Amino acid sequence: MRWPEAFVERMRTRLGGEAEAFFSALEKKPRTSVRLHPYKGADLFPEAEPVPWHPLGRLLPERPDFETSPLWHAGAYYVQEASGMSLRAFLPEKRPLRVIDLSAAPGGKATLILGELGLTGGLLIANDPDPHRRAALKENLERWGIPAYFITGRHPHYWAERYPEAFDVVVLDAPCSGEGLWRKDPQAACQWSPQLVRRMQRLQRSLLFAAKALVAPGGRLIYSTCTFAPEENEENLAYAFDKAEEWSPVSWNAPPSEAYPVRYANGGIGYYFYPHRSPGEGFFISAWERVDGMPLHRRAEWRWSSAPYSLPEGIRAFTRGEAIYALTEAAAALLPPNWHQEKWEAFPLGTRHRPAHAAALLAGGMAQAFPIRGLSEEDFSLYLRGESLPAYAPIEWVTVQGRGVGWLYKGKPSLPFTWRRFLRHRRP
Repeated sequence: MRWPEAFVERMRTRLGGEAEAFFSALEKKPRTSVRLHPYKGADLFPEAEPVPWHPLGRLLPERPDFETSPLWHAGAYYVQEASGMSLRAFLPEKRPLRVIDLSAAPGGKATLILGELGLTGGLLIANDPDPHRRAALKENLERWGIPAYFITGRHPHYWAERYPEAFDVVVLDAPCSGEGLWRKDPQAACQWSPQLVRRMQRLQRSLLFAAKALVAPGGRLIYSTCTFAPEENEENLAYAFDKAEEWSPVSWNAPPSEAYPVRYANGGIGYYFYPHRSPGEGFFISAWERVDGMPLHRRAEWRWSSAPYSLPEGIRAFTRGEAIYALTEAAAALLPPNWHQEKWEAFPLGTRHRPAHAAALLAGGMAQAFPIRGLSEEDFSLYLRGESLPAYAPIEWVTVQGRGVGWLYKGKPSLPFTWRRFLRHRRP
């Protein structure tokens, strides 16, 4: 592949003696990595190589057919680039946390955050202004099965104006020129230009200042991109945090050798993941902490309703109109004021007569509420194609290897049609 000349010149200057190894790595496919669910999948892939910076990250020797795997449909793991899992290193240790992910789709970082929060550690607002990307986000968060979130579609500037200094953690995975993803899509390099980098820089700076305004005293802003361009990374942060006396840079405690550190103005430090050093895609991450004072969480009053069926401990039901949703008690305790006025989506429970497909995927399981129907992998293939199976009860909680994958409603699978799209060309 012939890379853009200006890009090649910049990377040779940047990497010096490592440049040839970098360009050689760009020609190779990245390794497949997954992040295991802390409740549903922590024992999976025991022979796989671990991701050094995430205890539940695994590097696989080859890419399996995830979309036909019952454990993938159960939300027992999430397919995520290894470099993106570095977000965990910059999350504060304290709990509970009120977190907002400003560009959350398709859900890699959002599910990582939910894995860290669990059922008792706080609230995530998973935001993305793009409705098409939000559809994928909704699907992935439902599959993950930790109902400690709301999905929203506001612009970051809306949040900055309405909820200033309201969040313990603000994650901005900014739109960028995408240089770090060229191994996945080499043709994207044909769209690259120095003008694109400058255009993205202007957008990123606008988003950065909105993100800064959202951080509560004592909270953190975590900024990341999937590009190698310093204009979009450390130069942006140097601009945003110049003479910011109330802010302090956050460094990675014992960073791995795969993370290439770069220092910038006002003591800032960021980390690059280059393909010749790291098994994942290209990535940059850096964090800052607002150091003045302690956060004062103003909270919304939240009304629960009776659950339509027994739920795992720590999870409760609420209604909005006719719809019934699930939320952890820990998340509800951190909802911002006037939250009932916002537009959002949450974890669906279905109706009082029929549980939603997502309810079968809840962390903690549904064995306490419905008869269990264990399927073999062969039967699951029929289930995934939407074929009816013999019914032994009006509603059965379907499991494979002990993990919930859906329901049988009088023998008919609950799996949404959108989730069956992977097999539309595979019917025998």
